Parts: sequence; C-alpha cells; structure tokens
Amino acid sequence: MKFKSTNIINSKEILYNDHYVAIPYDCSALTADSSGIIKAGTVVPANDSTAIGILLYDVKKEDNPNGTVVIHGFIKSGALPEELSSEADLKQITFI
Repeated sequence: MKFKSTNIINSKEILYNDHYVAIPYDCSALTADSSGIIKAGTVVPANDSTAIGILLYDVKKEDNPNGTVVIHGFIKSGALPEELSSEADLKQITFI
C-alpha cells in the first residue's frame, strides 16, 4: 500500500483557547475553494439555520474529506472566512 502525505500550509488557528468540544464530520458535501481546500472557520454544513458548528482545520477534500467541527467553545471571529449569518444559531460557541 502506498501512502501520500500532503501538507496544508495556510491553516489558520481559529480557537481562542484550548477548551472546546468537537465532533468528526464528513466534509464531502461541502464546497471547496479553487485549490480543493475547505477553509478552517467554515460554518458547517452551511452558514444558515442548518449550522451545527465551525470547521476546526483546513480539509483537503480530494485527499481526505473527513474534518473536525467545533460545537462548543471559543472561536476567533476574525478567523472565519466569511461573516457569520444571523440565521446561524450556534449558541454553544462564543465568538471573540
């Protein structure tokens, strides 16, 4: 079996501190940017009333669509790739 290692250079730190709760998430249905990466800080599954959390790390969809979604914790609001929608109801996440 052959393994391929891919490093993502532009990963952002979105957490304000190290106290958070996260769950695994299959990101295969999310839209990646032109380089095939779903950016850390993306609202999952969408930036609307269906939101369940914030993607913790960049995900290279082609290599492995599995990601980690923060559902409770403190997030740097400036680290989000887009402004949080007023419809997104993420009461367990505090944006700082």
